[in-house]
Amino acid sequence: MHSDHREPQADVNDYLKRLPEEAASRGEDNEQLVLKTMGRHNRSMIPTVFNRQERQLVREHLMAELSVGFKHRRQALSLVMETRLHSIREACNHVLVTGKTSLRQQRMEHFGKIYQQVANQLNVLSEEFLSDIDERFQKLERYKTQCIRDREKQRLEKSVDDFLDTMDQLLDEFRNIVSENVDHEQVP
Repeated sequence: MHSDHREPQADVNDYLKRLPEEAASRGEDNEQLVLKTMGRHNRSMIPTVFNRQERQLVREHLMAELSVGFKHRRQALSLVMETRLHSIREACNHVLVTGKTSLRQQRMEHFGKIYQQVANQLNVLSEEFLSDIDERFQKLERYKTQCIRDREKQRLEKSVDDFLDTMDQLLDEFRNIVSENVDHEQVP
């Protein structure tokens, strides 16, 4: 015993694939019917003067049918183009999201590693500088003249401030790299 477990979506897709063929077939049938009627009408033995109302009616219906046909074609074309555009938009969004995810992960790992290296190097430099400057502060007492001691103390204090400010600035500039972006214009 064989049971058909077709997906409901597959049935809908099959129907949608056949729909344009069915619509075209019915349209061709109607067109043939109208052409046969017009052919009979044109071969009529009754003079044109007596058939004026009938001919006008046939012409009006032909124009209405043409109008409906063109409107239908425009709507079908618009629907197809909108569907394609939606499909392209979805594909582009998928590429954008997956690409951005991978790039952001790589950037985060790279930046984390480099940030740690920079922070470690700055810590080493700070330790060396502060150790050296501390020794120099301790040696201030060997200067006998107060004026020299005061002046050297000010210079050392300024060196400490400058050094620490520079370290903070370097670290801030390095952190700001993360938020730098390439500008782009939006296409309307």
